[in-house]
Amino acid sequence: MKTIQGKILFVVISALVVITLIVTSISVTITHEIMHKDADRILNNVAQKEVAQIDDMLNDFVKSVAIMEHYVSHELISSGSLSDQEYLAEYTEKIRHLFDEVAYNTSGASSYYLCFSPELTGITSGFYCQYMEDGSVYELSKDDFSKLSLITDEELVEYSNAKSPIGGSWVEPHPSRFTKEMVVSYVLPVYSKDDFVGILGFNMDFDYLLDRVNSISVYENGCALLIGEDMETCYNTSKKTEIYGEYTKATQALVNGMNLELRAGYKDIQSGIRPMLTHIVIAFLVVLVLSIIYTFWVTSRIVKPLKELTKAAGNISSGIQEVEFIIDSKDEVGILSRVLNDTYGKIREYSEYINALAFRDSLTGIKNSTAYTEAIEQLNKEINLGNPSFGVIVADINNLKKTNDTYGHDVGNELIIHSAKILTDTFKTSAIFRIGGDEFAVVLKGRDFENYRTLIEKMDAAFSADYIEVGDKRVDVSIARGVALFDSSIDHVYTDVFLKADHAMYMHKKEMKAQMA
Repeated sequence: MKTIQGKILFVVISALVVITLIVTSISVTITHEIMHKDADRILNNVAQKEVAQIDDMLNDFVKSVAIMEHYVSHELISSGSLSDQEYLAEYTEKIRHLFDEVAYNTSGASSYYLCFSPELTGITSGFYCQYMEDGSVYELSKDDFSKLSLITDEELVEYSNAKSPIGGSWVEPHPSRFTKEMVVSYVLPVYSKDDFVGILGFNMDFDYLLDRVNSISVYENGCALLIGEDMETCYNTSKKTEIYGEYTKATQALVNGMNLELRAGYKDIQSGIRPMLTHIVIAFLVVLVLSIIYTFWVTSRIVKPLKELTKAAGNISSGIQEVEFIIDSKDEVGILSRVLNDTYGKIREYSEYINALAFRDSLTGIKNSTAYTEAIEQLNKEINLGNPSFGVIVADINNLKKTNDTYGHDVGNELIIHSAKILTDTFKTSAIFRIGGDEFAVVLKGRDFENYRTLIEKMDAAFSADYIEVGDKRVDVSIARGVALFDSSIDHVYTDVFLKADHAMYMHKKEMKAQMA
């Protein structure tokens, strides 16, 4: 991750991941607490609602028993009339038919009975009716009924409890005498004025009650339990009631003394968190992708000008002369670009100034010996690479020492300047060097190389016509020159060509001296 763009992307993605993990952790923790509190509240609300509905059903059962108690007590002439066996038989038959009507319209009723007090009737008297599986009603015979004992028969409850004037009582689930199915009973004592007459009761099919409890839905895997008064006995264990792991519960009492308990596992409760986590992850991925795209776009706008600046700096270090920093922005990168552009301009000006000092002759303005050395290296490279076309003119100013000694160095310098000017005016496409105090070298190239003979004649004519006036004296501007062309068959380096030109120059100087003698 060496690029700025990569580092920025790494920082953004890392920050998003950390923020998402923190937000997700906080959200999950808070959601857990809220959902657990909501679960307790929901369970209690559901338990209250279901208990109210079951109590309504049980209260309907109680009302049916109360209605029959009203009939039994009000249809009875007196408690003493029950000692009359004929009246007892007629009265029992009449009441039984009323029981039939009420029990038929009582939901869940599986059997019903009426038992008179033996203290009034002299014998165990009454009736016991049971709904059979085919819907018919089976009535216990008088002989069988007479064998029932009020004191010991659990199916009818203890005599002492039933005789209590407090009111009716619910009997915990117990097996029916005829079908062996479990029933739950509501028993009510009957009084005529203040005299105890007997007991009556309805038995409810316990499966009817259990089915109602089992139909309660609690989350996806929760359960509803019917618990006994002892808070330990569970009556619907045949249904799946085991909750794996930790769970919460809500318990509400029923009017019959039992309890309804709702249970829900925390895993079940927290299952609602999964969609939320899924939404958070999806949202995170969407935000992450959009953030990466946006960050990539932003960093590209930042990095692109930086790359341009880097490229420009590389061009400068490579020696490329024409380099521009063109970044039109008002931010820090734009400011940096403008500063670098100004700095580079000043560097170029300074560099040109330095080059002028390093490669230009201060007197004549033409290239000096340092530039000549670099030119020789370049020509040698061209010779090694192929067959270049060039020539060399070596020129030497005549009588420079004599002029300096006679008229002074100022006049000698004028002689040098005049000589350099004639050379530069003559040779337009060639490099001209001052390689010594009175010596020049011209590297012929291009049109100058092609027309060197004509140009040398032009140069000779210019030197013949030029002079310097010193008072009433006249100092001629004169040079000796020699020329040589590169010949690949005999020349291997630049020096080979230079020596030929230098030799020709000395021969020309010798001829000029001979002519003046």
